[in-house]
Amino acid sequence: MAHDVAHEPTHMGLPLPNGKLALWLFLVTEITFFAALIGTYMLLRNGQPTMAMPWPSPTDVHLVEWIGALNTFVLICSSLTMVLCHWCLSEAKKTSDSAKKQAFIKKAVMYLAITLALGCVFLAIKAVEYKAKFDHQILPGRIFELKDEKNSTHNNRYVQVVKVQLEQVIKDNSVNAEAMKMCKDLLADIEGNRISPKEVNERVLGTKSMKAKHPGLANIDKLPSTYCDLPRKSKPADAPLVKGVLEVDSHAHLSFSIPYGNLWASVYFAMTGFHAIHVFGGLVVFGMYLISALMGKFGTDHELAIELTGLYWHFVDIVWIFLFPMLYLV
Repeated sequence: MAHDVAHEPTHMGLPLPNGKLALWLFLVTEITFFAALIGTYMLLRNGQPTMAMPWPSPTDVHLVEWIGALNTFVLICSSLTMVLCHWCLSEAKKTSDSAKKQAFIKKAVMYLAITLALGCVFLAIKAVEYKAKFDHQILPGRIFELKDEKNSTHNNRYVQVVKVQLEQVIKDNSVNAEAMKMCKDLLADIEGNRISPKEVNERVLGTKSMKAKHPGLANIDKLPSTYCDLPRKSKPADAPLVKGVLEVDSHAHLSFSIPYGNLWASVYFAMTGFHAIHVFGGLVVFGMYLISALMGKFGTDHELAIELTGLYWHFVDIVWIFLFPMLYLV
């Protein structure tokens, strides 16, 4: 009898579970979202800044490279522990030995707990970095760029903010002796209306720091008149550099002018903030699995769920690997 192929059962569809397909579709939207954020950052960064008025360096905005590198290492380690968690569940599913199965499940729970802990470490480090931004008022719309100096020193918003900060530093006695004397002298000059807003900025930051930002220029006086962050009056070539309070003691929380600072702060908090939200979302899921484990309901039937959660977590890690060099190293 001839073989009737017409009655053979056919299997249509993609060779992967519906959950995995749904997750990949979700990740496509996430990739588009972060690609838009990163692309916008690159356009803004390369659109306007020049040698005379460059994009803020990590030092200008109180970013510490080794802290960013540490957070990168933490996330990479968390990806490894997530892979090990999935591997343990996969091995538990293969074995028929009840003791071995339980041993693998316990190891999976341990690796999942480590992943959760590493994610918490990442967010804790970001919280410390965010606190530094708040302490130094490096926030969108709060950074002074000294583009308008029509008002006198007494009416200039930047000078008044620095005045309040100086009073607080002196009250708290939170800096070393040399910086304390500089703060008192600067406060006296501000109260006596003997110093311009740009000179206040110079005394806070120091001309050495200002010159270091512009290696392409022979000296500070050759900056174009549109660069408002430096003192306008001419100085002899051999004039001594003004030492800034922040050069003497970086713990003095004094505001200073950062060209393109508000733009930088906006994109920084947008990119790292949304990334942190995604990290927190992953931690919530890890916490739910660990609660299930405490209730004795976590086992080999969670293998696919852990695999899908791992895919999401790897995506979050990859996004940070892009953000780290763009914000901390370039």
